[in-house]
Amino acid sequence: VTAVVDIHCDLPLSNLHEHALTLEWPPHFKYYFSKGVHPHCAMDYNDEVHESLIQTMSHPSCVAWGECGLDYFKNDVSTHPTQRTVFARQLQAAVAAGKPIVIHTRSADEDTLRILREHVPRDHRMHVHCFTAGPVLAQALMAEWPNSYIGITGVVGYKGMDHVTHMLKSGEIPVGRLLLETDSPYMAPRSAYIWLRDTKPEISKKKLAVSHAGMIPFTAEHVMVHVNAGRGERGEPEMGLVEMLDVTRGNAAKMYGIDV
Repeated sequence: VTAVVDIHCDLPLSNLHEHALTLEWPPHFKYYFSKGVHPHCAMDYNDEVHESLIQTMSHPSCVAWGECGLDYFKNDVSTHPTQRTVFARQLQAAVAAGKPIVIHTRSADEDTLRILREHVPRDHRMHVHCFTAGPVLAQALMAEWPNSYIGITGVVGYKGMDHVTHMLKSGEIPVGRLLLETDSPYMAPRSAYIWLRDTKPEISKKKLAVSHAGMIPFTAEHVMVHVNAGRGERGEPEMGLVEMLDVTRGNAAKMYGIDV
């Protein structure tokens, strides 16, 4: 790991990124961050928060706005109109600031796509994070925003993600538009538990406390299996794990405009 993009999206806003910048990182390691407000916090979004985010965008280590978006999975339906308003407001500000955007969308594909179409120029850079949405949103992102990327976390190996692995296999989500991410501290890859079972059986039944960047190869390997299944059916050359990691690392560099 040579660089990290640290996502800050809770309220109240904090200066944890300033603390992170004072830590003793390894030589040549690069710390970047993104800042926005998660839809879970939309009801507390106000002008003061908005202005603080705008000011933060000028920080030399701030490389994106977000995550921001819509989450209809757990939040009460009464919050949905405010979520949509706050999402649109953050998109407008991010575009005005020239910042790439990190998108959160869960159980809100239709409204997410509509609002993106209304507020995000076609050449803007976007990272749709922890992608669990359906093919309509994926296809629209790939076709309408050529600088958009789809983020895959360890959740891709969980139950209920067959629709995502199908899109990886079919090429609807091409590797050239793919990012691998942790969603730390959540979404530890299931294959990490298999590795623990084989190498450290004494702790293999314990729940992993956090997901972290060192687990990305587990997610990459899972993605690679499905990508290669589709490539094999189409008579295309398969990818190795190192190539998968190299390509997605390059995608991250392009998305965030960073050195990795």
